[in-house]
Amino acid sequence: TLAQRLRELAFLNKGLKITLTDEREEPEKVAEFLYSGGIAEFIRHLNKSKSVLHEQPIYIEGEKPGPSGTVAMEIALQYNDGYNENVRCYTNNNIPNPDGGTHLSGFRSAMTRALNNYGKKENLFKEVEPTGDDFREGLTAVINVNIPDPQFQSQNKTKLLNVEVEGAVSSITYDVLTKYLEEHPANAKRICQKASLAAEAREAARKQR
Repeated sequence: TLAQRLRELAFLNKGLKITLTDEREEPEKVAEFLYSGGIAEFIRHLNKSKSVLHEQPIYIEGEKPGPSGTVAMEIALQYNDGYNENVRCYTNNNIPNPDGGTHLSGFRSAMTRALNNYGKKENLFKEVEPTGDDFREGLTAVINVNIPDPQFQSQNKTKLLNVEVEGAVSSITYDVLTKYLEEHPANAKRICQKASLAAEAREAARKQR
């Protein structure tokens, strides 16, 4: 449990070295966690047993001024050929938000819009237009935002509530992802085609019912 949490913290804090020593047995066991690639390496770790659609994770970074201070963010994402969505959300490099919150909703809406616009422009969707759920099949992502005064739904901090975070994350994600899709057409095509297949399968299942 400790090793898993310390590894997560080392991923979130790029270049920070954390050493865990277990002295309960001889010889003692030492584990070192240090990731110069930060959350992009985290994505590779989460996808290590999966077959990925694009070799390098997509990395998004930026900041926007907000009413209570600057909202800074870094996001990494990579698609695999599976069907599950695995998105991990954090605040201030250390607080996990398993229920997501405004950073997750901002990311999701921008990602859906960017991929939808690109797919339509390039005629990559056939009869059925993919929905947000279709675009999230096989997605692995890590979202980390830094804000001066985070507000959470409960004492457990499972969900981030700051309203300004949603717009900031959405704006930067959309701009960076749109640029990425234009510059990497082969990867963009693979991602959109995967969503298109998911949409067709969903529609076929609906007709079957």
